[in-house]
Amino acid sequence: MEKETINSSPKKTTTTTTQKLNDKEYLSTLSKDELINLIVQENEKKQQQSKNIFKNNGVENTEGKKKKKNRNKQSNINFDKCYKRHVAFKLSYVGWPFFGFAAQDCSEETIENYLIKAFLKTSLIPDIKTANYFKSGRTDKGVSAYGQVISLYVRSNLKEGEGIIPPKDQSGGPISNRTKSNKTELTKNNDNEKARKGNKKSIEDDEELPYIKMLNGVLPPEIRILAWAPVPFHFNARFSTLSRTYKYFFNPNGLDLNLMKEASKLYLGEHNYINFCKIDVNVKSFMRVILQFDIEKVENSELYVATIKGFAFLWHQIRCMMAVLFLIGQKKANISLITQLLDTNKTITKPPYEMASEVPLVLFDCGYDDIDFIYESSVQEKTVESMFGVYNDYLIKTEVNRLIRSTLKNTEPTTTSKIPQPITNITNPITSPTLSTTSTSTSTSTTTTTTTETNEINSINIGEKRKHSIAESEKELEEEGNEHKHKHNKN
Repeated sequence: MEKETINSSPKKTTTTTTQKLNDKEYLSTLSKDELINLIVQENEKKQQQSKNIFKNNGVENTEGKKKKKNRNKQSNINFDKCYKRHVAFKLSYVGWPFFGFAAQDCSEETIENYLIKAFLKTSLIPDIKTANYFKSGRTDKGVSAYGQVISLYVRSNLKEGEGIIPPKDQSGGPISNRTKSNKTELTKNNDNEKARKGNKKSIEDDEELPYIKMLNGVLPPEIRILAWAPVPFHFNARFSTLSRTYKYFFNPNGLDLNLMKEASKLYLGEHNYINFCKIDVNVKSFMRVILQFDIEKVENSELYVATIKGFAFLWHQIRCMMAVLFLIGQKKANISLITQLLDTNKTITKPPYEMASEVPLVLFDCGYDDIDFIYESSVQEKTVESMFGVYNDYLIKTEVNRLIRSTLKNTEPTTTSKIPQPITNITNPITSPTLSTTSTSTSTSTTTTTTTETNEINSINIGEKRKHSIAESEKELEEEGNEHKHKHNKN
């Protein structure tokens, strides 16, 4: 009865759990199960208070921060309410530090991977899978480009024009079917995107987003967006390409350029290039057309450049073609070798040649019909400055190499008729060795002194002189020993 009276007391019911735990008199009246329940309630209360504190102060665990950060990247952009535009981008890159153009699962150091990250970071696309992305071609590891072209759907600030795609409502209908309130919401959404991060001036309604400035601001200096162009919906950066032009730079030292120029004309026209490529099992036909093959001297340089233009190329085709030309230029192969390799009806054995290096190869241009790329003058100077920084780095490396090469070339080699033998087992290189002939009072001291002197002579003499000195030392030692023995017997 007493227990029930305490629990039902109004004074006790109004006390907090913490106060109850501090009340010894009250705790003494509770059973074991009641004590456990009271402690559990207090622990749950403290845990809830901790969660509230962390939440109010913005403190979250690492996983929560990452999720929140990813959500905030595009938190202000609803791509379903944004206008899109089909755009082609022309870009250049120095391919030497990268593992090729195309994205790979084994490496993130590809040009395409950096491009996709740039489009996502600038919120120009929601994801690459829905962007209708295509590339004119893929270049291998170490290959550079000046005229690579890609096409995709990107966010636009305009509501009409070439390649403009209006947003759709939730039912999939066009924007013209939206209600007035939805149109107002869409207008507000576009207005919020007029001033991007880093832009001092807001973008007017009749101005397109500064695509080049936005992308180059987040790309590495080796990759630059050069120009952009609005394209029709049927355009495809890969399948709309009419031609591709490559340039291959080389040093003419040791090469017969006239032979190479004559041999290069044999590549012109349509041929089966199965002997001039690395076999790809996915390729059904190895027939390719070469429209142009010229070899010319580079202006203000000691180098030469081969310009090759065609509709499309096989895997490593240009590097294999150049390798055979180098064999002909070195007079290690006859010009007829090209004709024989192009004639697949003949059972000729492919010569074991080393494929030409990828470093001098550049994708120079991709040809299209009726596309006028826009080069923004406001950012072109910054692009040139950025590219000069890359050029300057490689120029310094070139001058360092030139210094070593020229210095070594101007250094006269030293010729010697006799190669000196190395000196070994030197016990004291400073003290000059002398042979002592002074007799000591005892046989032990005399033997120790002469032995040390003999070792010193042995350590500094070489070749025949060493043998001669050792013989003389042994003779003197024997004479000194005999003299000492004679004196001892006399005494």
